[in-house]
Amino acid sequence: MKSVRKKINSGYLLTILLGSLASAVLIRVFVAGSDKFLEMKNRTPVLGTFATYIVIAEKDTAGLILSSMDSLARYLDNELGVFGNGELSDLNMRGYALIPELSSDLFNLLEKSLFISSITDSLFDPAMGVLVNTWGFPGDPHLPDSADIDSALDLSGLENVRICGDTLLLSSGTLLDFGAIAKGYTADRIYSHSRSLGARAALVEIGGEIRCGGDPDTGRLWRLAVRNPRGDNIMEMIEIESGAVATSGDYESYFFDDGIRFCHILDPRTGYPESGVASVTVINGNAAFCDALATAISVGGIDTAENIPDSLFSLIIVITEDENGEITQWRRGSV
Repeated sequence: MKSVRKKINSGYLLTILLGSLASAVLIRVFVAGSDKFLEMKNRTPVLGTFATYIVIAEKDTAGLILSSMDSLARYLDNELGVFGNGELSDLNMRGYALIPELSSDLFNLLEKSLFISSITDSLFDPAMGVLVNTWGFPGDPHLPDSADIDSALDLSGLENVRICGDTLLLSSGTLLDFGAIAKGYTADRIYSHSRSLGARAALVEIGGEIRCGGDPDTGRLWRLAVRNPRGDNIMEMIEIESGAVATSGDYESYFFDDGIRFCHILDPRTGYPESGVASVTVINGNAAFCDALATAISVGGIDTAENIPDSLFSLIIVITEDENGEITQWRRGSV
């Protein structure tokens, strides 16, 4: 698959505007030849961020489907989120779990995480909870002492996760944290759930991770705005009928210390935030994979993006910034 690299100035950076989704949610739907269908939307807090749900369904079921989507999101938030008190919290507290007793959601999330880790040289790593906590993201980000980072690294990483027979074991003090894949996974689950309940089309956006699609005869194109990761200007609109889009950027959660930007995307090799990659966008059919891949590429840069199997994406956009503030846009694939 061909890749393209070109230099652009800071006013013309391209990345998917996933945070607000303003353009997408304001577009009206026209279902040809029918007045039976209604488009409804909802926006609620979940997984430490906000989620937007849009559903197109028969008038007497659209509201029920939307409510069920929100209920599933809150359930998964509690069970899989780092701030919940459900299954993941219980696993981290006990340090072990019997694999046959894992819920299908946690099992699938682990399976997907291990797969993406295996193809990215562990640049995506779901066992970074201690390191994330050491940096204080998202609530109290700060620059830790180097000794604290070294100590956190010792307790972080998949080398601290083992499978012995039918038991999943964590090293003492190690914490699983699916923050870099859980939003995408949840978006996939909610989208599939809405369709199983009869939605003709649906979009789920959670903290910038999107899964959308629908029946072809609805005539629905989902329009996603493209913006500058260093600003608020919308530069382009991307239209897709069905698929998933995820972005990771150093502008999503960060702080400055002595003039240096420290973002929430941590490099498992060093224990420090990645630097040089301003944003990564991945488009394909699975939001969980897009979510995890965007994180791994943010850490590994273009070298990692060049080695992602073609089957896992349709488009990758990497925006890098050098020490002089010069911006480069790199693309691989198309939509």
